[in-house]
Amino acid sequence: MDKPSVQHLERHLPEGVHVHDSYAVDETNTPVTVIGTMGQDPDEKQSISWKTWIIVALCCLAQMQNTFLGIAPAANAYTIAGVLGADSSKRIWIVQAQGVPSIVTGPIMAIISDVYGRRYVVLFAWLLFCVGAIVAMTANNVNGVIAGQALNGVAAGISGIMYAIASEVTPSVYRAWVQSVVNLASSTAAILALIAMTAASQADAVNGWRWVFRTMLLFDGILLLGFGFFYHPPPRTATRHTLLQKLASLDWIGYFLLIAGLVPLLMGFAWSSDSTIGWHDPHCTLASRLEWKGTTTGFLDHRLFQHGRNFPLSLFLIAVEGSLFYLVNNIYSSEVNGLWAMPGTMDASARLLPFFLVIFAVAPVMSWYVTKYKDLKWPLCAGFLCFAVATIGFAMSGTNGNMATAFNAVGGIGFTAPLTLLITLVQLSTPPLFIGIASALTISVRTLGGVVGYAIAEAIYGSLTNTQIPENILKAVIPMGFNPQYLGPLIGFLMSGQGLAAIPNITGPMIGAASAALKETQAHAYKIVWFAFLPGSILAAIGCAMFHNPKERMNWVTDAPLDTKNIGAHHDREAHADSESSAEQEKVAV
Repeated sequence: MDKPSVQHLERHLPEGVHVHDSYAVDETNTPVTVIGTMGQDPDEKQSISWKTWIIVALCCLAQMQNTFLGIAPAANAYTIAGVLGADSSKRIWIVQAQGVPSIVTGPIMAIISDVYGRRYVVLFAWLLFCVGAIVAMTANNVNGVIAGQALNGVAAGISGIMYAIASEVTPSVYRAWVQSVVNLASSTAAILALIAMTAASQADAVNGWRWVFRTMLLFDGILLLGFGFFYHPPPRTATRHTLLQKLASLDWIGYFLLIAGLVPLLMGFAWSSDSTIGWHDPHCTLASRLEWKGTTTGFLDHRLFQHGRNFPLSLFLIAVEGSLFYLVNNIYSSEVNGLWAMPGTMDASARLLPFFLVIFAVAPVMSWYVTKYKDLKWPLCAGFLCFAVATIGFAMSGTNGNMATAFNAVGGIGFTAPLTLLITLVQLSTPPLFIGIASALTISVRTLGGVVGYAIAEAIYGSLTNTQIPENILKAVIPMGFNPQYLGPLIGFLMSGQGLAAIPNITGPMIGAASAALKETQAHAYKIVWFAFLPGSILAAIGCAMFHNPKERMNWVTDAPLDTKNIGAHHDREAHADSESSAEQEKVAV
């Protein structure tokens, strides 16, 4: 059975105590709601202030930056590596140097901000983003770009908190709409990342890639100034601790072990995804991490898991969604550039867009349905079923690029529902005080699922192409009189379009036969990869049917309003009654 969620409607307070000085506690007398939010009537419609709209808009811009950060460097990684003379062992870190740190820093940032406030954590992150963008865009070698991306990765842990802030400053009844708007804004960044940055790289073959990080700096600067001027939330908890006491209360043992264990683990997976390194390389030695309890609540507050099955089930499902998203963002894009379009062209970029654009049609309808019927689980189930259909379509497309592009749009429907509604469900299924860590952990687990899933996909693909590609090409061209000793240069030419002069006596029919053999071998390997991930989509759809719809939380209560002074003011007169029964339910701020 699912335990009832925390209710904000608490009107019975001790004599002389106002609603805006109170908060709810659990059975251990520990806060579970933000101070000053009690006394809200869940059935009383609330207006939204202009300041709240500005913060929501900044959160939308923040997720645009996050999407741009995830897509633009990856889409231009080959260009950046080529211009700066880097090999594939360095190229993968243009992408992974950003992804790996964010998985670790996200929960840490959220834990600190949940208890002691978000403002300075948010400002620190966007300041670090600015530094990272400057380092990357001014780099003269690939190591400088990687260093900038590593700084961006540390700062990118703020992503989950941005989802949390957008939700907690508005009434819960609008939560599906808020998350949809945030993700709609996020998807617009895909157009900028794929089309505008491709155009910039083509316009200037030497320095065009720097616009990736120049554009990122523009995002970062606006967000730093925006949050600096407009984000001044009230305290989240009642405490008179000094800064040193606050620092001492944090689980530094857990943070250290998380970083020391998880970072090497993720780096191992990242290296293994490079076919030139593989699982056998010493780089891919995986580190294990000991679990440690450095505080009375543990590294992750136990109360996150004490409100029914929704939260732990959501973590599993978001990991599945993350692996599927990474497959679309990497495996599908590899197919586009290797099988159906010339790499780095507008045609290649356009084939990636349907996945991100379909959200503009689906999200409004989905949000309307969720808000009206207070139903999260069946739209989620439908989303994962769409992912399953898209996975089958990708697998069966082979060398048919138009068919794959159509299924890319179907995959976009699957992408829309889980990312938007899983975050919404997580936020409505955990105590309001911990919405930040719940959101951040969800995003970190999503990225973790993506990193692990992508490594597995590359391992499967490599096992099906490392020896098969040379064998199948030789079978195709030897009967035509091709000299086998030039197989290496031939494969290099097919992969890069360069080096044809180094292959003597090569003919057009030989090139055509070799190219067909290469693409057929690659298409078969991609087919097996997609089918390998099909069971995950189906299991996730089944898992969605097991959710409990948190209808009781989809009301007019605001979890962390930007101004708590007037909340519950009309209930203060009632707050003097029945104080004895109230004492067991409420903790008064000291």
